[in-house]
Amino acid sequence: MLLNSQPLIITVIDPLTHTVIFQNDSSRKKFGDISNATCHEKIAGCSTPCSFCRMPETVETGRPSSNEVPLPNDEHLLVQWAKVETTTGATHIVETITDITSLKRQQQETERLVTKLSATNRDLIQANQLLQDQSVRDSLTGLYNHSHFEQTLVHLCALALRSMRPLSLLFVDLDNFKQINDMYGHTTGDQVLREIGWLLDSQQGPSRGIARASDFAARYGGEEFALILPDTSMDGALSAAERLRHRVTTLTMLPELSALTMPSFALTCSVGVASFPIHADNPTDLVNAADTAVYAAKRAGKNRVRMAAPAPPPPSVPGPLVRS
Repeated sequence: MLLNSQPLIITVIDPLTHTVIFQNDSSRKKFGDISNATCHEKIAGCSTPCSFCRMPETVETGRPSSNEVPLPNDEHLLVQWAKVETTTGATHIVETITDITSLKRQQQETERLVTKLSATNRDLIQANQLLQDQSVRDSLTGLYNHSHFEQTLVHLCALALRSMRPLSLLFVDLDNFKQINDMYGHTTGDQVLREIGWLLDSQQGPSRGIARASDFAARYGGEEFALILPDTSMDGALSAAERLRHRVTTLTMLPELSALTMPSFALTCSVGVASFPIHADNPTDLVNAADTAVYAAKRAGKNRVRMAAPAPPPPSVPGPLVRS
């Protein structure tokens, strides 16, 4: 009566012959009367013991065992086996079967929702990263924008001061850029700016650009660009500026700028160079020094590099007067 009152499917089996000795009411409702028949034939429809059956393990160890069994109709059963001894000394196995289909479906739905949530979170992180990147990038050239340049220059100057290492700044201004827009149109002018961006972008590698991985390039405004060169002395900055000036003159050979050859247009730039702390001891003065050097290059005829004037020495502070 106790076993028949249980909602679980309970079957008592002789493990030697796999013969069903007893079924409770729940078992009979599920499988019909299978007394004195083998459990694998009547319950699982197998001619031999089931592959998922752990009854031999339970008999050998004496410990209960269990297994989840997926059915072809997408149902799931939890089958459990327990070893019991009879008053006659025979060993029987009590097999209980619980229908866990609804539980498995809930688990699958939970896993699906977790997977979907993980994908949504990943997309959100990527979208936030994209928005953050867009907030510091120039939309036309892909270089960093003016405000991010200023923040980075302050940071790199502080590092240079702390490590007592040099830092240099190049200001690049395209010569006669208004004529490009007037003669060839703004579409060509925008393409010129993009090509300058590719040339200065440290991510392009030495085959396309001139910047190292540690350099920082930005579009300062209009046709003006800035390139921060960490750990670079004045001589190294001058050499980099000359390479940049020369590479700009070769950009008209690119297919993307073929319009500049009809009529022929000499694409050039003027470059101002300033080094920290030779020409300035703070970021603001370093920018002003490089900017002044650009204008000096313009006044000297354009398509050239000019070094900033050294910063004046700090005023000497007279010592206190001491009565002799």
